[in-house]
Amino acid sequence: MNQHSQAPSNDNKQIEIFGPSFSNFVRSIMLLCEEYQLDYCTGLQFSGELVELKSEQHFKLHPYGKFPIIKHQGLILCETASICRYLQATFMPKVSTCFSAHQMARIDAFSAIISIYLDKALVRDYLLEFAFPKGEQGKVRLDVVQSMQQPALDALSIIENELEHSDTLNNEQLSIADALIAPILHYLSTLPEPFNLIDRYPLIVKYLSALMVRENSKKVLIAPKNW
Repeated sequence: MNQHSQAPSNDNKQIEIFGPSFSNFVRSIMLLCEEYQLDYCTGLQFSGELVELKSEQHFKLHPYGKFPIIKHQGLILCETASICRYLQATFMPKVSTCFSAHQMARIDAFSAIISIYLDKALVRDYLLEFAFPKGEQGKVRLDVVQSMQQPALDALSIIENELEHSDTLNNEQLSIADALIAPILHYLSTLPEPFNLIDRYPLIVKYLSALMVRENSKKVLIAPKNW
């Protein structure tokens, strides 16, 4: 059984994940680590040192000061989709037998769409206003939320369409696309009414419900306490 700790161990097989565990992309890496039964840790400790966000040390690890970043046996790697592909190739090389070459290509393409476009519409422009409100006295700016609801709905429609017409998302054999989208959908599902938008999309509701039954999902997809 893998162990999830907040501080790195001396085990050189452990995956060090730089970034807070509430980040949806950090959670994507955590999900794959759970799926592949890997020992891992998360947090702002990296290679035994505390790295402040947006510090000179952070920018040396990622030129734009982003996370997650992983370290594994001397390899330091950034960018979520690339990290996911590395973990899959290193620890689950036989996973390719579960998917055809065409399906793997579609999964990779939709993973890019999630990372670039859906994350922006659903997380950066919508969810983060609830997680880190910028209104007066730390209140959610409802005008900002309302202005971003339509782009969020459009993004959810793309996911609903993908579930209906493609095979890129499949909770039985967790793919990289599943790992990327699951934390986003889970966070959306925890929003209070009327801001929880996924109830309008029955295939997304069904997909997320199936994901949340998985033991690995329960360990990672934990509801926030601040909304």
